[in-house]
Amino acid sequence: MVEQLGMEIVDINASDTPVAYSMHVTIILKAGETGVDDCATVHNLIKTRMEAKLPSGKDLQLEVSTPGLQRVLHDAHEFSLFKGKRVRVFLPAGKVWLSGIILATEEKKVILTDCRTSDGQPMKSDDDSDDMEIFFDSIQKAKLEYIWEDRSHGN
Repeated sequence: MVEQLGMEIVDINASDTPVAYSMHVTIILKAGETGVDDCATVHNLIKTRMEAKLPSGKDLQLEVSTPGLQRVLHDAHEFSLFKGKRVRVFLPAGKVWLSGIILATEEKKVILTDCRTSDGQPMKSDDDSDDMEIFFDSIQKAKLEYIWEDRSHGN
């Protein structure tokens, strides 16, 4: 149902206690920036369905949010959700943080473009291309990175 609204669920965290069921849902809009109204729409959609399934007297604690500006990416699927966004990856082999825009994802790797080192210097691949292929198993940590200059201004 969320996909029919033009959104995707990034992740769901839930916990159950004897008196309450807690749920945190992270969403993104497939096209554009996710806003408060999008979160409210999904909240209302989920809330009515979850409350109908809970036993009488059990509370629902539901939170719906956006991924945030510096979300930690956990797996290849999340990389695919954030295509076109800038990400920072830590490569322990070179002990370096690399920043780039997600161009594409494949089964075992991500392709980044407009790559920069942590000090802002442009970085090229071995074949002098602007695109770098990085295997997921070589990434120790990855998170979204917001750089003002990546956004178009005045929109």
